[in-house]
Amino acid sequence: MKGLKSPVLIIIMVTILILAGWGWVRFFQSQQKSDQVASLEKQIQELEELLINQASDNGGKSPSPEEDKKPLQVTTSRARVPEKDETLSYDGAIEPSATTYIFPPIPGEVEQVLVEEGDPVDRGDLLLKMDSREIEKNIEQAQAGVDAARAQLEMAEEGPRQEELDQLQKTVEQAETQLEMARDSYERMQKLREEDIITEQEYEQARSEKNLARTNLTSARINLDMARSGARDLEIEAARAQLSQAETQLEMAEMAREDARVTAPRDGVIIQRTVEPGEMVGEAQPPLVLGELDPLHLTIQVGEQDIGLVSGGQRAEIEINALPGEEITGEVIQVAPVADPDSGLFPVTIKIPGTDNRIRPGMYAEARIIIDPGPGYPLLDQEAVHYENDSPYVYLIRDNQATPQMVELGEDHNGKVEITSGLEPGAQVITQARGELTSGREVEIMEGD
Repeated sequence: MKGLKSPVLIIIMVTILILAGWGWVRFFQSQQKSDQVASLEKQIQELEELLINQASDNGGKSPSPEEDKKPLQVTTSRARVPEKDETLSYDGAIEPSATTYIFPPIPGEVEQVLVEEGDPVDRGDLLLKMDSREIEKNIEQAQAGVDAARAQLEMAEEGPRQEELDQLQKTVEQAETQLEMARDSYERMQKLREEDIITEQEYEQARSEKNLARTNLTSARINLDMARSGARDLEIEAARAQLSQAETQLEMAEMAREDARVTAPRDGVIIQRTVEPGEMVGEAQPPLVLGELDPLHLTIQVGEQDIGLVSGGQRAEIEINALPGEEITGEVIQVAPVADPDSGLFPVTIKIPGTDNRIRPGMYAEARIIIDPGPGYPLLDQEAVHYENDSPYVYLIRDNQATPQMVELGEDHNGKVEITSGLEPGAQVITQARGELTSGREVEIMEGD
């Protein structure tokens, strides 16, 4: 690390060594081998080169002892933590924090619109009325069906009247009479057929009439037995099911009437209205758009070179084009994990308090995101750093003398280097010297901060 203190002493020593060396060469030429002589000649050559280099460092001439005692003029600088660029600036558009597109549940004609753009609404407020004339007709029909089903159930629960039982009994008796008559006819026809008096067709017709009469009697008896015993329970269950179905149809019709009244799904502000009374609405375009304006959101698109510096919770200073000179503080609340496939940029959402009614969705603004300034290492010019065996050090000034100080280096910054260890911020460091800079050399500051 130390340099040679006196070039004059070097010159004298080199001269003595040269003379002594040549004497030894002549002595060994008579006693030693030629390779030993060559080794001595090499050492002499190295000493001569050292002398030449020393003279070159001093402008081609050796300094006098008086000059060597003078303070060395130096330039210094302070090791300061730089004021880093702590912001990222991007433009974007202000948007509602939430947007709801409102469609009527049933497409149709609009009867009445009860809101205008900019109107604040609460959850449940009526926004639209749809034409409900057809719906009212359906409700009337469904109500009539319920009434009829209910009457049928009441009849089933009361059970068959005596007149009905008497009628069923009379039907059974008639069926028995008809079966008896059909049997007699069949027996006569059977004898006539045996005597070959009637045709086969007439005989088969008589037999069919007998079988039909038997079937009618069986059916009449079943109806009578059902009316007397278990049939009423089955009828009641069927009537109840029919009433339930009718009531469901009425409920659905009444729900359709409710669907004709379009209400606000949540609190917000009407930010768009595209319909007038008498117009038809469907699923192509929402007649109303509801937005939440407190808070508002500013969406910016951040490039891949900066997205690693952005994270949730960072503060953002926002300037809105429509409000020049005013600055609003926001907060980063969402950073997209992947880039947009079309633009290659990362959407970042910033929350803005929505208490100022002058700020509206659609306004353009610039956001300056305050990023982490980093570890804050001091920076020095590269020329202030010296090396010994690849170990970096700098010269400090202590008691007007140059004092070496070992340091550790960090990243380069356009001609400057971070000092990550060994140097306190504000330390005065020698950057240039008008002569040889050595440890303990007295120095005089000619320029510095």
